Amino acid sequence: MARKMSARLVALSASAVATIYVAGLLATQPAAAGVAAAAAAPVASVSTSTGGATPPTVVVGASSTPASTPSTATNTYADGTYSGTGTSRFGNVSVSVTIAAGKITNVQITRVTTSYPASRIASLPAQVVAGQSANVNAVTGATYSSAAFKSAVLQALTQALPASSTTSTGAAV
Repeated sequence: MARKMSARLVALSASAVATIYVAGLLATQPAAAGVAAAAAAPVASVSTSTGGATPPTVVVGASSTPASTPSTATNTYADGTYSGTGTSRFGNVSVSVTIAAGKITNVQITRVTTSYPASRIASLPAQVVAGQSANVNAVTGATYSSAAFKSAVLQALTQALPASSTTSTGAAV
């Protein structure tokens, strides 16, 4: 026969569960706000191929208006639009990175050939623009696609380095 639990034990257990729930809610609210903002942003324009032989080209991106910088500031990157492709064990991710006034102003995922949809990493371009860096958080469930995206952005940003910064090969990229 089942033993009855005391009312005090039930109350303490319910209180502990509620406390853990509230702590988790408060700890994840900033991340949830970021995900909601990324989800609300215009996401993608997809062009599909009619032959079926090549995967569709996907354009997913984020952009910002460059802030005015003082004339004494040194630009980190040369202005222009640069492309990069990152690879992973599940496919490739290609990006286009636009630099204006030495800052990253636009990042677009231009092609995804991974076995997972581009929507899984659609929040990453906004992270690059916001952080002015390829250092992005990996997306749970799309770790390899996230790594390929990061590699593609790094490749594009390497091309955007000013000519005086490229000393490994001796030639400006």
